[in-house]
Amino acid sequence: MTVGQVIRSHSNIFYVLTDGEIVECRPRGRFRLDRQEVLTGDLVEVHREKNEGRIDKVLPRRTCLQRPAVANVDQALVVFTLKEPEADFQFLDRVLIHAEQAGVRAIILLNKVDLVEPEVVAAFCHAYGEQVGFDVLPISAKQEIGLEELWPRLVGKVSVLAGHSGVGKSRLVRALEPARDDVRVGELSEKLGRGKHTTRHVELVPLTRGGLLADTPGFTYLEFEGMEKQQVPKLFREFTPYAAECRFSDCMHRKEPDCAVRDAVEAGQIPRTRYESYLVFLGEIEAMKRW
Repeated sequence: MTVGQVIRSHSNIFYVLTDGEIVECRPRGRFRLDRQEVLTGDLVEVHREKNEGRIDKVLPRRTCLQRPAVANVDQALVVFTLKEPEADFQFLDRVLIHAEQAGVRAIILLNKVDLVEPEVVAAFCHAYGEQVGFDVLPISAKQEIGLEELWPRLVGKVSVLAGHSGVGKSRLVRALEPARDDVRVGELSEKLGRGKHTTRHVELVPLTRGGLLADTPGFTYLEFEGMEKQQVPKLFREFTPYAAECRFSDCMHRKEPDCAVRDAVEAGQIPRTRYESYLVFLGEIEAMKRW
């Protein structure tokens, strides 16, 4: 029995990377009976027969993202832009807390830094890096800025690219792996100001220097189904040092008196965009519970 990793699928055919070779596999019939799903990123036991194989077992998953559906992800590379398309901080925060909830490390790749002033880049890195605590790497996939600094973060890891269409995910893959002809780069839609969906399915791209990179369909809308509102403050990591100073231990940081988190926002110690996202997300969860 051989263990491999699913790197892509089409219908009920799964392509498994094992011993440096990609093997076309189908799952055992009982998978359908048991309603067991095989995801890209799954580690699987494969029984090989000549040039084909059969998936006999899916091994336990370390992590599992729901959107995109990828298993055993080590980190999410959240590609974000301040221009072309314009910054969508609420969407960025939405992706970040979903990664946080899934136990997946998030790295913010601030792309297209060649299009904005250095002081704007520095301000973003200060807010999301120093104040919030994320690893922020300024890059330009088009100009190949910051790619050598990115490579050490990729080697030996399973990484998933996240972000709006148009922020440059596919272009980044092409810049990292210029010899690949099957990764298409989409053009920005002039009418909408955001990109077309150029990647149609989840695929793990084996990187030449080591590691696997998931190029995924453009994210659309991440909901908070199943999340309780009390969880949300804990997913905003920058709230934690201040929350201990709130008058009430169960403070939700909205209208409660003597809220140290709100005081930190007013003092500029917590980015206001993060706090505004927090309030929106709380409202969404409360609306879902009412239904």
